[in-house]
Amino acid sequence: MLLIGAGERGAHCYAPYALKYPQEVAFVGVAEPNEARRNAFAEAHGLAPESCFADWPDLLAAGIEADGVIVATQDRQHYEPVLAGLRSGLHVLCEKPMAETYEKSLAMVQAAEAANRLLMVCHVLRYTPFYRAVKAVIDGGRIGDTRAVHHLENIGNWHFAHSYVRGNWRNSAQSTPMIVAKCSHDMDILNFLLGKRCARLSSFGSLSFFTAQNAPPGAAARCSECPLNKNCNFSAYHYYEARDTYAPFRGILEHTTGRPLGEMLEDSAYNRCVYHCDNDVPDRQSVMMAYEDGLTVTFTASAFSADISRQTKIMGTLGEIEGRLEDNAFLVRDFGSGQVDRVQVQAPPTTHAGGDERIMAHFCTALRDPAGHPEVDARLSLAGHAMAFAAEKSRLAGGRVVELESWTNAGGEA
Repeated sequence: MLLIGAGERGAHCYAPYALKYPQEVAFVGVAEPNEARRNAFAEAHGLAPESCFADWPDLLAAGIEADGVIVATQDRQHYEPVLAGLRSGLHVLCEKPMAETYEKSLAMVQAAEAANRLLMVCHVLRYTPFYRAVKAVIDGGRIGDTRAVHHLENIGNWHFAHSYVRGNWRNSAQSTPMIVAKCSHDMDILNFLLGKRCARLSSFGSLSFFTAQNAPPGAAARCSECPLNKNCNFSAYHYYEARDTYAPFRGILEHTTGRPLGEMLEDSAYNRCVYHCDNDVPDRQSVMMAYEDGLTVTFTASAFSADISRQTKIMGTLGEIEGRLEDNAFLVRDFGSGQVDRVQVQAPPTTHAGGDERIMAHFCTALRDPAGHPEVDARLSLAGHAMAFAAEKSRLAGGRVVELESWTNAGGEA
């Protein structure tokens, strides 16, 4: 296996599978521009210097024998290495979102089909024990015909400030729209659970809080210079004192052992005031969806929550399902008898409730038998991406209803 991008997702979420199950997969090459990250990955996986590169074209040109490649770069850096990997005869596991436009996402799927190679997208939620168990209850008919779904993603105020105000996904022109970067997961899991196509949707949302107009009087441009930094909810000092408590913070904290927090933050983008950044993505967004048989779905992603969680309520003609992914448990209520059953699932103690480890297992299995794993078909992932891109189109048009079939037939430009 090759790895392009040895950052948080590539090195810390997917690659550890090879260390845990070396009989299934081994990494034989890496491309990572950050020397410290590249060296750390090489040491962890026993790679020789001649197998490590700063740039992915050099990795693919090196002729290292491999079956597949994981592309775990930033959002706008997926398209070219994915296409190059497919052209090199490799099967590809690509971090979500696939690309920054629907047009490029479609082109990636078409390239995989033309090359007769697997293109699997890291929609890890559909591999979690939680959502697999929820789907089994739906498919088993216990709640009758599903008529409505409410799905909520609590992004977490501190996670949002880190990733979508100060961080890599703060600006659509530099990464992808928030609904694509964060919520293509959710669109995909809705399609996975329901087994149906979304026919039309509309979306509303905006950036309302993390703006200069809401800065407290006297706030400075950087936390280290701000007289309010001891009491502000979004002070970088509050966020990063506990260095190992949350994985997304690892990107600014790794390879800094022994450095004082203030020194580490001094020239960091994560020291900026959340009210004085170049962010433009909405801090909450809602999508209303009508599926092909009249089933309705509402989805909301919001920065304004205390925790990070996904809550789902699925309403059927005979009963309902309600639960949180992070609890690894859900309730099934029967309307007729009034009986309420609690379903508890067991998940590996890894990120995304076991989804990261499970998708690696699935990809490794699919590499041995590509034709026998239709679930990895990238067109399934493309459908969720289409919904996310269309939702952003609708939001920017003031909530205009987007007909998905005509929109995708027009290449996402209608």
